[in-house]
Amino acid sequence: ATFFSVSSADLLSKWLGESEKLISSLFKLSRIKAPSLVFIDEIDSVATKRGGGSESGGERRVKTQLLSEIQGIKSTEDKPLLVLGATNRPWDIDNAMLSRFQKKVFVPLPDMKARAAIFKIHSKGVNMDLTEEDFVELAVRAEGYSGRDISNVCRETIMIPIRELDMSGILENSKEEVKVRDVTLDDFKKTLKKVKPMIDKKDLKHYQDWADEFGEY
Repeated sequence: ATFFSVSSADLLSKWLGESEKLISSLFKLSRIKAPSLVFIDEIDSVATKRGGGSESGGERRVKTQLLSEIQGIKSTEDKPLLVLGATNRPWDIDNAMLSRFQKKVFVPLPDMKARAAIFKIHSKGVNMDLTEEDFVELAVRAEGYSGRDISNVCRETIMIPIRELDMSGILENSKEEVKVRDVTLDDFKKTLKKVKPMIDKKDLKHYQDWADEFGEY
């Protein structure tokens, strides 16, 4: 299938009528290239509840255009077309838009096995002194972390050996050979003490309550 990945920044324009044309062109092209999958990231940015006090006429037209395009999708067996939307704020999405999506799937925080895999993904290609058991330990210590939280932990940890070289002044001497030491488990432990998960239990309950009412597991 042809994969179309768009965000609100790709669909919204400051010029009058341009956003509606972009949305129309996206779905027209997806029908031509079918079988297609249209993925709209942060869909709440372009599909918030209508009728709000701060809503402009342009924003309402964009929502109406998106609604009509999704409603008018004609998917056949030989040319299937699938639309996926992702959001961290499902309760902000307009009810008419929610009804266009047949399934609402709640994606929970990663479990221990997934957390270990995410640590490996975001540290791939980096010289490291870690074993499989070390990645399991990191996964245990990172309970409650999202994939994005773990990505932030990895980025911060990978910079530790480079910051040490910078503090020592070696990087300022262009004639001296620079060798970056391997990242260790202790480096990750130090970072985990500083970088805390961004989602708390209250937020999780909000997601789970919404999923219980509208979604599927």
